[in-house]
Amino acid sequence: MKPERNSLSEKIRNAEKIVIKVGSARLSGLPSEVNDFLFQLVSDIRHLRDLGKKVILVSSGAIARGRLLLSELPSTISSGDSLAEKQALAAMGQNRLVNLYDSFFSKVNLSIAQILFGVLDLESKEGYKNLKNTFTQLVEWGILPVVNENDSVATEEVKFGDNDMLSALVSLIVEADLLIILTGVDGFLKEEKVVPFLEKISKEDLGLAGGPSGPGTGGMFTKLKSAGLLSEAGIPTAILNGKKCM
Repeated sequence: MKPERNSLSEKIRNAEKIVIKVGSARLSGLPSEVNDFLFQLVSDIRHLRDLGKKVILVSSGAIARGRLLLSELPSTISSGDSLAEKQALAAMGQNRLVNLYDSFFSKVNLSIAQILFGVLDLESKEGYKNLKNTFTQLVEWGILPVVNENDSVATEEVKFGDNDMLSALVSLIVEADLLIILTGVDGFLKEEKVVPFLEKISKEDLGLAGGPSGPGTGGMFTKLKSAGLLSEAGIPTAILNGKKCM
């Protein structure tokens, strides 16, 4: 949750390595809204980089961008929610998603690199080590890694589940100092009030968390679960409204 005891600005100031996760909700909707969000996100990441921070971006949105592309085609094709359809949409949309990011980050002189991986890539120590080495090398070169699950080949049986958990795993792999999850709401609510800080994530907290907050697969439940996983490793998590960014 939002680490209020030590303000977020202090957490950012003291962090050397920061993972930022963007959900599908922030990359869907009106083009003007998406562009405004990306402009602010890119500006914030550029500022963090200028402060000497190492940043890794985890982004959902491939399936959403795929649906958008499909809707623009001169045909009567429509898509549902079967596994095959979602895999195909991810294959169509991932390229568009990365190109969209590249078009924005290039304006602030930041180069990006796409990293796609799945559960099977982490099954062996060798796979884990190779992935960690890739992150390390890109960051050393000053390249911004843009990470997503390889949804075009992932199945329900072999899948992280959502990018909230993926962002937590990336935070563990790169030994991050802070995870920032940008979502479509102001944070975790209890009695219609935002909870500013949680030392531990309880079963009651998870029970109060709702379902998906947008077109993606995650919701507050998965965000709290990811935050709980990282808290055990001593890594704080901030859940913020993406409209306000950092």
